[in-house]
Amino acid sequence: MHTYDDNADVKRVEFDFSRAARATGPRFPEGFEIRIDDATGYSLRLIPSNKILGRFTSTRDAWPVVIAEIERGIPARCLVLEAHFADGDREKVGAGRILEYTARAGIGQTAARRPVRAAS
Repeated sequence: MHTYDDNADVKRVEFDFSRAARATGPRFPEGFEIRIDDATGYSLRLIPSNKILGRFTSTRDAWPVVIAEIERGIPARCLVLEAHFADGDREKVGAGRILEYTARAGIGQTAARRPVRAAS
């Protein structure tokens, strides 16, 4: 909130950024999982064919399969991770490069950026 007042009662706190250092390595070295409320399971789907590549009980089980499919040559933009619910509904958890980066972080790897291809 901006008050644009020069109030003498308010003290400004200055932070010394010269001592700050950029963090290196993964944020979660032990990995993590994503939990969706009321989800009974998760599935990894290949688009546009809608082929199910795997079904999982947790996203932590799905991360290695996502990485394996990408390393096998499947483009990240063709993968979708979905949550399944008891009433038959599905909800997208992640897709594309975001899914790849999340999967790598989920198993404790650093997400290295791939070089961008030049336009032809």
